[in-house]
Amino acid sequence: MAYRYAVASSPALPPELPAIPPAKQSAAPPPPRPYFLVIPGVDVTLGTVTFVVNDRLERHWFHEPRLIARALSQAVRPARWFPETQVLTLTVAATGHRAGLEKHFSFAPTLRGLLF
Repeated sequence: MAYRYAVASSPALPPELPAIPPAKQSAAPPPPRPYFLVIPGVDVTLGTVTFVVNDRLERHWFHEPRLIARALSQAVRPARWFPETQVLTLTVAATGHRAGLEKHFSFAPTLRGLLF
């Protein structure tokens, strides 16, 4: 006995769905950090602090270079340089402070070519 199947036409497709807007591919870049991570070198004889920022050598004078050298020996995080305010911030180990304490060293603005 042969069975005949009725071939029905394909069911109607649902109406076109509204387009979903694509995800933002090019989101705005995050704002630049106001500081740079640096590795300072201290010359305690001349009182200079030297480090590299954006492939450029920065050299500044500080009246008590031994304070920076001592803080560097106790540092628990990388040093941060804030170029707008000319401040070097070091986070040092401290009893009772799990994240350490920040020490700020402010440099006088230098005139390029006149001081160094």
